[in-house]
Amino acid sequence: SVSFSVSEIQDAGSRGRPIPNSSTSLFRTNIPVTHPLKQLLDTSLDTILQAVSPRTLQSYVTAWRCFKAFHFSYTLPFPDFSLLSITSFISYLNSIKGLQVGTIKGYLSGIQFFHKLMYGAPSPEINNSQTSLLVKGIQRSHPTHPDTRQPITLDILTKCIHALRTVYQPLVTARTLDAMFILAFFGFLRCSELAITSKFDPRVHPTISDLSVLDSETISYLIKQSKTDQSKKGHFIYIFKLSSPIQPYQSIQAYLHWRSSQAKSHLDPLFIDDSNKPVTRFWFQKHLKSVLQQSGIQAKHFSSHSFRIGAATSAAQKGLSQQQIQALGRWSSDAFQSYIRTNRFHIKKAHQTLIE
Repeated sequence: SVSFSVSEIQDAGSRGRPIPNSSTSLFRTNIPVTHPLKQLLDTSLDTILQAVSPRTLQSYVTAWRCFKAFHFSYTLPFPDFSLLSITSFISYLNSIKGLQVGTIKGYLSGIQFFHKLMYGAPSPEINNSQTSLLVKGIQRSHPTHPDTRQPITLDILTKCIHALRTVYQPLVTARTLDAMFILAFFGFLRCSELAITSKFDPRVHPTISDLSVLDSETISYLIKQSKTDQSKKGHFIYIFKLSSPIQPYQSIQAYLHWRSSQAKSHLDPLFIDDSNKPVTRFWFQKHLKSVLQQSGIQAKHFSSHSFRIGAATSAAQKGLSQQQIQALGRWSSDAFQSYIRTNRFHIKKAHQTLIE
């Protein structure tokens, strides 16, 4: 919890290295309970931790606890932010814990976050050039494996939708997945923008009110918060009436009518499982694999992110510009290019173009 994190930071800060001016960190400001600003200080501390998303904060806390366990394993005073401690921790994560470079970088971000809270500034040791070289050396020694996740293209989506509408049971599950699959593909959605990973919160997670019929050809879906929208400004995606066998507009409209007719409030979860509970990431992943198998597709290399990968791949193959793909997928950089998959058919078409 946030309150536990505050107390843990304050406890570690009291044992950390002295700093010339403790006023550079609110987390090391020690004032009595009777101080007139005590309540406002506590409010500030809680609010500072809300600068990052709950999932990010949890990952930072995991890194911090691992850093603490490392100290205890080697009988070191905690916390030690020296260059020797930081580089040894990195080698510990790699050689003892067997973590990949991406995870190690995430852990360092977590430790850096706590250092900023405790000392009011980044750790120069974490930013040290030798620390960077150590991480780069680990990366060269253990190259990152290529992303094997396969794209759910329009062809695969069509097969899955057919299976959902003809053979998949129970009916409640099939209806929910039908709507989620269509939204995931045409909205370039992440799983976290559809399913819950924590206790349902209508302020964050999808509710019935987030789906709206704008006119006879357009439906909007509000994403309240996403990986690239931590400030919760929100973003609308749109589903249109298209000449397509899967009929995206009609399907989403029917699903909205069905959910609205059985719900008690417009703030009820938009997507429910066969037990009338909000759809979780695990439930969605499990049924995605099952639908793929019933559609005659090997499900091993597919995941919920395959919709986003497939949408980007399909858009690139249809000739959409980089700017259009980036806007559709709400990417803040050109990172989407790593999502685009090229199969032999499209390579052959490219070769044909070269000789024409």
